[in-house]
Amino acid sequence: MLLFVAPFAAGCGDDDVDCVPRTCESQGFNCGDSTDGCGQPLDCGTCAAPSTCGGAGQENVCGCSSMKTACSPGAECGVEPDDCGGTISCGTCTAPEVCGGRGVEKTCGIPAANRECSDGWCWEYPLPHGYSFLGAHFSAANDGWAVGEDGFIQHWDGTQWTRVASGTLTPLRDVHAITPTDVWTVGAGGTVLHSTTGAAFSPVSSGTTRDLTSVWASGPSDVWAVGANGTVRRDRGSGFQGVDVSTTQGLNGVWGSGPSDVWMVGQSGTLRRYDGNAVSSVDAGTTDIDFHQVTGTGPNDVWTVASDDPCLICDDFGQVFRTTPTGVEQSLRSSDQLYYVYAASPSLVMTGGEDFGYFWNGTKWTDTAADSAGPIAGSGPDDVWSFGRGGLVQKWNGQVWTFKAPLITLGAARAIHGTGPSDVWVVADTGRVLHWNGGGWREIPLESFTSDNVSGVYAASPTAVWVTTSFYGRILRFDGTRFIEERDPETPDLFAIHGASATDVWAVGKSGEAVHSDGTTWTRQPTGASVTLNGVWVQGPSLAIAVGEAGTVLRWDGTAWSTMTSGTSVSLKAVWGSGPNDVWAAGAGGTLLRYNGTVWTAVASGTASQLNGLMGRSASEVWATGDNGTLLRFDGTTWNAETTGTRRVLRGVWAPSSSELWLVGDSAVLHKP
Repeated sequence: MLLFVAPFAAGCGDDDVDCVPRTCESQGFNCGDSTDGCGQPLDCGTCAAPSTCGGAGQENVCGCSSMKTACSPGAECGVEPDDCGGTISCGTCTAPEVCGGRGVEKTCGIPAANRECSDGWCWEYPLPHGYSFLGAHFSAANDGWAVGEDGFIQHWDGTQWTRVASGTLTPLRDVHAITPTDVWTVGAGGTVLHSTTGAAFSPVSSGTTRDLTSVWASGPSDVWAVGANGTVRRDRGSGFQGVDVSTTQGLNGVWGSGPSDVWMVGQSGTLRRYDGNAVSSVDAGTTDIDFHQVTGTGPNDVWTVASDDPCLICDDFGQVFRTTPTGVEQSLRSSDQLYYVYAASPSLVMTGGEDFGYFWNGTKWTDTAADSAGPIAGSGPDDVWSFGRGGLVQKWNGQVWTFKAPLITLGAARAIHGTGPSDVWVVADTGRVLHWNGGGWREIPLESFTSDNVSGVYAASPTAVWVTTSFYGRILRFDGTRFIEERDPETPDLFAIHGASATDVWAVGKSGEAVHSDGTTWTRQPTGASVTLNGVWVQGPSLAIAVGEAGTVLRWDGTAWSTMTSGTSVSLKAVWGSGPNDVWAAGAGGTLLRYNGTVWTAVASGTASQLNGLMGRSASEVWATGDNGTLLRFDGTTWNAETTGTRRVLRGVWAPSSSELWLVGDSAVLHKP
C-alpha cells in the first residue's frame, strides 16, 4: 500500500511551533522598531528630548550622548542637571554649614542671619552671639530669661530668644522672673537691675558694692539677693536692707519654696535656712566643699551642688546634696566639678558642671548627654534649657536634647586681614581659618595642621593669602582653592605676618626670627634680636618695622635689620604706619608710640589696658584694640575711646572702609557694617 505524506506549509517549521513572542519591555527596549522574536514587528515607542533612541550607544534604548557624570568645578553641594533629564549629586555640607549659606550657589557656608547686634556692633562669629551665660530662670514656658557676661540679657517668648538692653557691661550672675513683667537680675559690684515691663531694665540700689551671685523672690514685695562675704540683701517693697546670716563666707545661691522657707548656700559647706522669722544654720556634714547653687520642688525636697577646692595634687570632684525631712544627705559624687542644679520635679533633677551634667530620674543618676557647663532652668520636666559657654543653648523636651545656638564656637581669634568688604580672613587657635565673602562664613581647612594655633594672616589678593602658626613656625599660602605649606616646619614660632605685595612679605616671631618672601622663596634674615617679635608692618622693599618684647623696635632698610631706640621697655604688641614718617606702635599698659621719621615719642592713649592690635587707613584714621574690650580711634589729633559692647580681650582690627570696622578677640568676631 502506497503512503503519501503532504509537505508542511511554508514558514511552519518545528522551531516556530514552540516560539514565544517577546515584548519591548521584556527585551529592555523603550524606543525604536524591533521584532518579537517570532517574526512579528514591534514598535517600542519614542524618546523624550534630549534623549534619542540609541543615543547612549545601546540599540532600542533611550539615551543621551551628552550626559554629564560630574558636577561643575567648584560645586560642593546640592544637585546639577545631567543634561539628559536627570540630576547629579554634588555632595552635602557638614553642619553648621549649609548649601548656599554664604550666598554662593552650590558651595557650603555659614549664613550670617540671626546675629545679635547692639550699639552698631554685630556678632559675626559665633552666631547668633558668643556671650557666656551665668544665670537663667523661667516663670512659664513662654517666659524665660538668661543673663551673662558683659551685661547680656535675653528673653524667651515661647518662639524666639530676643536680646534685652541692660545698660551695663557688668557681668550678671543670676535672674529671677516673678512674672513676665517683674524681673530681677544681679551681678558684680552689688549690681541689681529691675524690669517692670519685661523690656527695659533699670538699676536699683542694693546697698552694697560686694558681688551679688544669686537672686530669688517669692513675690513683688519679697526679693532676696546674696553674694560675697556673707552678704544677704532683702527688699520688702521699700528698698534693699541687710540680713544677718552669721557668716562671712561667700554665698553662691538662694532659693525658696515660699516666703517662710528660704535657703542660702555658699563656701565651706555654708547652709542657711529662713523660716519666716529667723535665719538658722543647717549642718551639711562638711566644711571642705563649696556649695554653688540651690533649688527644690518644695520645703521637703531641696537640692544643692558642690565642688571641692581644686589643688595640683588632688582630684577634682563634685557632689549633689539633697535635704529631706530626715536631714541632709549626699546624693551623688562626681568626678567633675558641679556648679548648677535645676529641679523640675522630685523625679527630674539636672546638674551642670565644669564639663558634664547629670540627670536624676527619681531612682538613679545618669549622664545628661548634654554640654552642661552653664546654668539650667525650665518650666517643667519636658521644658528644660541648658545654657553654657560662648552662647551655647540646648533644650530638653522630655526625650532628647536639641541644639538651639550657637551654630559653632570659636577659640581665641588672633588676627584679621582682608582685601575688601567681601574678602575678610580671620585666624584663631587650633588651626581655625575663617573666610567671609560678604554673605557668610566658610571655614578653610589647613589639612593636617589642625592642632596649630594660627597666629597671623596677610591677604595680598583673594588668591594670595598667607597664614603663620605659633607652633613649629609654619607658613601656608591660600591659592584661591586651598592652603599649601610654603615653609617646612621648624622652630622658632611665628606670631605675625604682613606685606606690601605678594612679592614682598615678612613674618616674625620667637627669638628675633624674621623671614622674607619674594613671592617664590622664604629666606631667613638675621635681626640681631633674641626677644620675641610680636608685630610687623611692611611699606615696601626698603622699609619694614618689627616690634616685640622689652620695647624692641627693629627697622629693615632693604639690606639689613637694625635696632631703633623706642624709649620704652614694655612689651610692644603691634605696629602700623601710613608712611615712612608716620608709624605707630602699641603695647602693654596702654602704651602708644609714634615715629616721625626721626624719633619715637610716647603718646597718651587714655587707657591702662594692654593694646594688642593696630590698623589704619590714613594718618588721620588709625585704630587700636586691646584688653577689656578696648577700642581707640585716632582722628589725626587725639586718641578717643569708643564702645564695643564687650570687655573681652580684643587682638585685631581691620577696616575695609571708613564706615566699616572688624574686631577679633577671645571667642569673638565683631563687625560694624
